[in-house]
Amino acid sequence: MIEAKNFPLWNSPAMGAYLKTLSHEGMLAEGKGPRVRDVGGRWLLDARSGLWNVTLGYSHPRIRAAIKQQVDVLPYANVSGYGRPGALAVEAAEALVAHLPGDLSKIRYCGSGSQAVETAILLSRFLHRAGGDIDRTAVFGMWRGFHGLGAAAGAVTGLPYVHRQTGPLLPDVRHARGPFESAGDGTMSDLERTIVDYGPEGVAAVVVEPIVGEGGHVLSAEYLRSLSDFCRRHGIHLIVDEITTGMGRTGTFTRTEQIGARPDMLLLGKGLTSGYAGLSAVVLSESIFEQLVALPLQQQFYIGSTHDGHPLALAASLAVLEALTSDGIFENVAERGAELRTGLEAIAARHPEITAIRGDGLMYAVELGAPGSRPNQEMLAESLRLAMDARGVLVSTLALWPAIMLMPPLIISRDDVAEILTALDAAMGDIAALF
Repeated sequence: MIEAKNFPLWNSPAMGAYLKTLSHEGMLAEGKGPRVRDVGGRWLLDARSGLWNVTLGYSHPRIRAAIKQQVDVLPYANVSGYGRPGALAVEAAEALVAHLPGDLSKIRYCGSGSQAVETAILLSRFLHRAGGDIDRTAVFGMWRGFHGLGAAAGAVTGLPYVHRQTGPLLPDVRHARGPFESAGDGTMSDLERTIVDYGPEGVAAVVVEPIVGEGGHVLSAEYLRSLSDFCRRHGIHLIVDEITTGMGRTGTFTRTEQIGARPDMLLLGKGLTSGYAGLSAVVLSESIFEQLVALPLQQQFYIGSTHDGHPLALAASLAVLEALTSDGIFENVAERGAELRTGLEAIAARHPEITAIRGDGLMYAVELGAPGSRPNQEMLAESLRLAMDARGVLVSTLALWPAIMLMPPLIISRDDVAEILTALDAAMGDIAALF
């Protein structure tokens, strides 16, 4: 073990206590398919897909070849200035738009998911202001929703530790507390009711995840269609954050397509390049884009950074699109996802300490009780994660919700699913004394 103060890398803290020591042997050295090898030589099944983004595994031949080829042709360009983006940006955007629903047809590439969230929020405020509606500044999200870190994305993220750690973030951001479902009788959801209580005439945008990452809460088609209609009635921009759920995680290109929602802006990231390079996308509806380009040059919206639309990332994204359309990935997600759910439900029946299984596709939360329901609850999910790690399977834990998240690569096999389930079943036994 190495003392953190003597280590040259500033490593982010774990979800639990800050790591005072680091294990060099536990650091990752190699990846193949859905597995990674640490410096100590252990191979582990990565059932968290890196940071939920390595959707096609660590050695996908299409992606590797595309990046290598692009390095020799044009290793850098950007979409932020001077009117000379790489031609590959147009090709990549056309290829992606072909798989998106409704009138979502104009793409702005960014470098990260947090940047895409911030771009969408600021664009919403900008368009309201440009239209003379300067009082529309409020942005609403969901408590426990996750949209990234930083001044704007962190403000919309509904996690209190993010808000407390540096003081004031982006102003006029508010959150609905939940529940995450519609009553089903035509009445307003909690999010809609919270906006009405605030005053919809002062709201610029609503940002939601179709599956709330902090706990795997699945928003129903009814919920999101109702929210879409509500936002249109009140002149509010609906921003659907599919940075995690998009690009195959739930068995299709977008959850938005599956449930028939109609966002003004759609955000993609993570699986857009399978984690091989940093890239995200803000996808605009035709009506939003028309408002934007109708403004005179001196009123245009200026935003961007150095690596927006990086050619290596765009090459990776084209390879991902080719894989998703040609390699049976969606079918595999449906089959492996069904096997995973069935197995998780069977394990929950054997271990009553598991209080819920939530998710869809290859995105599942395994809950160990509602927050605050057990005195030692903060230990449970982290203890389960470590027990599964000891058995060769990597999973995620959450900041507020006592659960682990299973987010394996979309290329996993039936044997990989069985390995995840076996490790979880055994790990629950390993930590039984904590309950």
